[in-house]
Amino acid sequence: MLISKTRFINYLRCNRFAALDEIHREKSQAVVSFSEDADLEELMSIENKEKIMPILEQIYDSETDEDLLEKEDPQMDTMLKYYNEIEIISGKIIDKKFKGQTVYALDTYKQKRFSFEKEGFHFYCFLDGYQEDEDAIRIFEVKATTSKKFLDLTFKLDDEKVPIFEKTPDGILMLREDLGLPTNNKYDEKIKKLKDRFSKEGRYVYDISYQRYVLDHAIKSDKKVKYYLGVLNSEYVFDGQVDERNHPVYKDDIITFIDVTSLTEKMLSTIEMDTDIVISRLNTLDANPVALGKHCQKKDSRECIFYPICYSHIPDKNSIFTYFDRHHGFKDEFGEKHELYDLINEGYVHATDLPTQWLNREKNQIQREVIETKVPYMKKNLIKEAILSINYPIYHLDFETFPCPLPRFKGEKPYTQSLFQYSIHIEHEPGVCDKDLDNYGFIAKTHDDQRRALVEGMLDIIKPDGGSIMVYNQSFEQTRLKEMAELFPEYKERLLDMVDRLVDLMHFVRGNKKFFMNLGVDKDEADGILYYHNDLNGSYSIKKVLPIFSNLKYDGMPIKNGTEALVAYANFPYMDEKTFKQKYQELLEYCKQDTWAMVEILEALRKHVL
Repeated sequence: MLISKTRFINYLRCNRFAALDEIHREKSQAVVSFSEDADLEELMSIENKEKIMPILEQIYDSETDEDLLEKEDPQMDTMLKYYNEIEIISGKIIDKKFKGQTVYALDTYKQKRFSFEKEGFHFYCFLDGYQEDEDAIRIFEVKATTSKKFLDLTFKLDDEKVPIFEKTPDGILMLREDLGLPTNNKYDEKIKKLKDRFSKEGRYVYDISYQRYVLDHAIKSDKKVKYYLGVLNSEYVFDGQVDERNHPVYKDDIITFIDVTSLTEKMLSTIEMDTDIVISRLNTLDANPVALGKHCQKKDSRECIFYPICYSHIPDKNSIFTYFDRHHGFKDEFGEKHELYDLINEGYVHATDLPTQWLNREKNQIQREVIETKVPYMKKNLIKEAILSINYPIYHLDFETFPCPLPRFKGEKPYTQSLFQYSIHIEHEPGVCDKDLDNYGFIAKTHDDQRRALVEGMLDIIKPDGGSIMVYNQSFEQTRLKEMAELFPEYKERLLDMVDRLVDLMHFVRGNKKFFMNLGVDKDEADGILYYHNDLNGSYSIKKVLPIFSNLKYDGMPIKNGTEALVAYANFPYMDEKTFKQKYQELLEYCKQDTWAMVEILEALRKHVL
């Protein structure tokens, strides 16, 4: 059998994955070949698909025979071209920055690959970048993530916070210990995090460590071998330079290289043990259920594809996952802490399975009472305080953005939430707002930079009259407004005035201690949730809150969530005129729904408390 990095990591998840994967591949006729070449082609296809997973930080139905594990992912398809561009840019920079002949390709089929055999299994690695000269071999793993994950790893040294990675004179990040700089036990703790394949940084170190393990067995060379992660520079600011085709021209520092040679060396003994585990699992193919845990990577971009099978006994509504702050665990009456997955594996799967005396957090006690009685909880006095603090007219505001891995316009960084749309509903007095006549919208019709037009249009609608600007989940709109204030200094005062006037409707139901203390509420009274309903199922997303207070629905809309919105916008340049007009209108309706939803929720709250 042929095993690639992606297969290896999946087989390592748990004792069950290898057996389920074999069953799934046979059922889907993924394994229809009888030659090593055909098996290798399948392996390379798996690796090609896995490459863009960092961009997305999601079995068979007996009646329809629909493969529920193989789902279309339009967001992944949309982002693929940006990942490809990152690889092209990285390859060109490698050519410039390092000496030697470089082999790099977008397609796994054309990449440099190595393999070795152990106990009848063939372990493969496919390299994003391979460079060799007379003295050294350099291996590059390109990831569509940013350097921030690594730069944010700091520790205290002599009462000063210092990074565990430092830049060399040629701009390469290296561990302090590799540069001969002082470290301590706090530093060692951060290294442990990097060696954890489930941490947000460690997963990338593990990936390239597997590649090194295969290479160490596949090639025999006296040359020095260096290993690098290539990631997007989180501090890079695009200067707006474009070529004759109006495509962005990026400087070489858009990519940050991280020397992980010593880190991968530290990981080799772990990979060796993991290889034995994988071989054992493939030899036994035991499909029996296993304990659930972090290896399932629930709600992660690397969530196990067999999640629907292993979690089928956990109810969709009001499971133990419904409890707020569940990741902190629960303490029993004797003070002993019980971790979430330990409880699940012991059979505590529904929210009501937990003994009530184990619910030490007030918010969990409220949830439990609502789940059992089906009577909503409402802190009317604070909701009333919040509503009375609003200034009219209210400008209900919602943005849609495109989180492009590569900056598109001047002043943007990698993964900047690039504004392309807004919707505004003006509520003149309490409850006085027409869904259509009081709605104003903007969409960038092309992928040219239309941020100035967007800002100017927005400022024409939102007057400097002191009216509250209502949003849902304030930090998002607040950050976008501050970004626009820096980009357009001539509008800075107006935009920062908008920031000061923001009011988060989520605070009216979820609560926010700081918000209510600013209204003069006692700090103890200001703490805690204000509203809970059985149908919230542990979430305060607007799509969960809306059906409780309104008949308005997103189901059935052509565009019904933010992912579908960004996919529609991303495909504008490739649409014919008829399709463009249709998608443009659908986008307008979707964003309009978001702001009208706030109008309806606020009106329903008024009726409850005033």
